[in-house]
Amino acid sequence: MALGSMATRPALLIRVTDSRGCFGWGEIWANFPPRANLHKAHLMKDIVAPKLAGLTFTEPREAGEQLRKALSIYFLHAGQSQVWEHLLAGIDIALWDLALRNAGRSLADHMGLSDRAPRCYASSINAEDLDRLIPRHAALGQNHFKLKGGFPSNDETELINHAVGLMPKGAQLMVDSNQSWDLHHAKNLLGSLDHLPIFFAEEPLPANAPPSEWESLAQSTRIRLAAGENLYGIEPFLTLASAGLKVLQPDVAKWGGVTGTLDLAAAMPEDAILWPHFMGTAVGQMAALAVTAIMDGSSVCEMDVNDNELRTKLCGNALDIRHGRVALSNAPGLVVPPTKAALEKFLEDIE
Repeated sequence: MALGSMATRPALLIRVTDSRGCFGWGEIWANFPPRANLHKAHLMKDIVAPKLAGLTFTEPREAGEQLRKALSIYFLHAGQSQVWEHLLAGIDIALWDLALRNAGRSLADHMGLSDRAPRCYASSINAEDLDRLIPRHAALGQNHFKLKGGFPSNDETELINHAVGLMPKGAQLMVDSNQSWDLHHAKNLLGSLDHLPIFFAEEPLPANAPPSEWESLAQSTRIRLAAGENLYGIEPFLTLASAGLKVLQPDVAKWGGVTGTLDLAAAMPEDAILWPHFMGTAVGQMAALAVTAIMDGSSVCEMDVNDNELRTKLCGNALDIRHGRVALSNAPGLVVPPTKAALEKFLEDIE
């Protein structure tokens, strides 16, 4: 991606067990930079796990509030406030999984969902893989494709036009610059693409760019602006939504977990949509898909197209795509637990 290469696929899972032996799995965002999982694993083991021990709650939100009260100052002092949000998000996912499994209910049953197979889109397609990956995922029924942009060596207009030519009729393209454009470049490029079937431009500006720049860009193009994986808290989302952000992309493993994402969905303006961001293992991916399912047809969930056994092998065939959708599990819990064989294969010692 534009901000750097990923030579490995680090990840950090959390398994929480209650006093009766019921368990829940979650994922803490750690896929970049290399070895980010090890740093956060040590924080979880040394600082957070002791505060989890003995915690009582009736819903995941209460546990998150207790942990935030107990440890926020510690992480502020250590200059790790956003890392703390990653840890809290993963814990929230695990506690949702635990609570549902303890109640003997699937998410679909708990939420009364009629559509138990949320839609997903093909994400993170790089320039050299266009001809191979777009037809492959179109054959799986997906009709939204996201192209990685922001590389100075690429002619972005030429790449986007080539990608559009590979898509099936009626499909739409998204472009992700990973915060690498400035306002001038973003205006010029998106202005030249207005005639193409581009559904949104993701992070066309840095997440911390002034709202006035987001507003200026939004007013200059018909292409929707998207962002969210690097926003923390509902207020920053709402501030950018007021400035013209139309596609909100929270990452359940990076901020908010399931609880925070659903709170954001309830607070966002009517002219915005929520399409979960995700780039990690099968555990967090299932949590993101669950959010999409709860959004009742207005949402499509991101799914990476690149080789990653932590997504395709960790939890068996739980993420098989059929007709552009992934069926939610009917078993109790939020996610399908990782297989023992996969955990043994991928486990990294943190001692």
